[in-house]
Amino acid sequence: MEKKNRNLAQRFKKFMRKERWNGERFYQMFLYLIIILLSLVCLYPLIYILSASLMSVEEWQLRNGVFLFPHKPTFDAYAIVFSQEQLYMSLGVSVARTFCGSIITTVTCALTGYALSRPDFFLKKPLSVILFITMIYGGGLIPGYLVIEQMGLLNTFWVFIIPGMLSAWNALVFRQTFQGVPAEIEESAMLDGASPLRCLWSILLPMNMPTVAVILLFSAVGQWNSWFDASMYIESSNAALTPLQLFLQHAFAEQKPDAGQATLLNIETQRMAIAVIGILPILCLYPFFQKYFTKGVYVGAVKG
Repeated sequence: MEKKNRNLAQRFKKFMRKERWNGERFYQMFLYLIIILLSLVCLYPLIYILSASLMSVEEWQLRNGVFLFPHKPTFDAYAIVFSQEQLYMSLGVSVARTFCGSIITTVTCALTGYALSRPDFFLKKPLSVILFITMIYGGGLIPGYLVIEQMGLLNTFWVFIIPGMLSAWNALVFRQTFQGVPAEIEESAMLDGASPLRCLWSILLPMNMPTVAVILLFSAVGQWNSWFDASMYIESSNAALTPLQLFLQHAFAEQKPDAGQATLLNIETQRMAIAVIGILPILCLYPFFQKYFTKGVYVGAVKG
């Protein structure tokens, strides 16, 4: 009787393991299906823009603008776009502000986060409160413009860099990250003669590269995609300081109602070509930072 009960118990365990495995497998298949559908939804606009930029005017007119892939790809739109001198000037401004702005923002936020993570910093609490307030309340558009004007930053390249060089959220993320490093490591380095900046540069930052990489990437994406600050603080006649995204915005906003249908369609393909040029460079950075996302993005949610 006891042997029979043992066999029944073993069969029951096998049955439960099999059911649990089947349930887990169906659950994973359901998640994969949802992820694939969401990926397709996000991917379609990119494919649409790329296809539109490679489509001839005749094909667009024939297919009424509804398509997925062009039948006869052509680079006519890119040839017209790359012949514009303003494109290269705007591209240079965007590259310069992305490179300088992302590095300066990351360094500034790392220094602020390091100061806030030190228990002996006497301004730790007041500065934390000030940063937290700025995350909730903003000064407004007109006061911000007046401050920029009084600082003499209008129509200068530094108007892209200085106003956003310190992000309260990123500084607090750095603080949280640095607090997770055992204090004994830094104390040991200081006993060997290392200064606080040396500890930050040689110990804390290399140990927290996922956070550094993610904040650097997010800052770069924000700088690359930004156009509103240029429209506010840079005169429209100042073509030398017009970033690529503002150039793209002007290209999409311009309309020529007196032009013919073929000319309008040609303008539309040029707009799509400019959009591809604006998306492609920053999109190429994601594969290099992807491995840092899982740890870097969620570090701010872990409570120390």
